[in-house]
Amino acid sequence: MTIEVLLFGPAARAAQADRLPVPIDGPQITCGDLRARLAKQAPDLARLLPASRFAVNHAFVEDSCIISPADEVALIGLVSGG
Repeated sequence: MTIEVLLFGPAARAAQADRLPVPIDGPQITCGDLRARLAKQAPDLARLLPASRFAVNHAFVEDSCIISPADEVALIGLVSGG
C-alpha cells in the first residue's frame, strides 16, 4: 500500500516534487512512522521534517495519528507572517 504525501514550498523544492508516494507495510501507519519513512526516502527533505507538521484530511494532527491510504496527507512546513 502507499500513502501519497502532498508537499509545498521548501519541502517540495527539497524533494523536487509536489507529492511523494510512500510505501507502507500494512493498511495504516502513524504520522510519526510516516515522518521517519520520508526522512529515509527523501534525504534532502529530512532536515525540514522536525519543524514540519502533518495535516490529515485538512486538519493538523499529532505524530500519533493513524492514517490510511484513503486519507489526504500534507506535510506543512514552518509558516511566518503577520
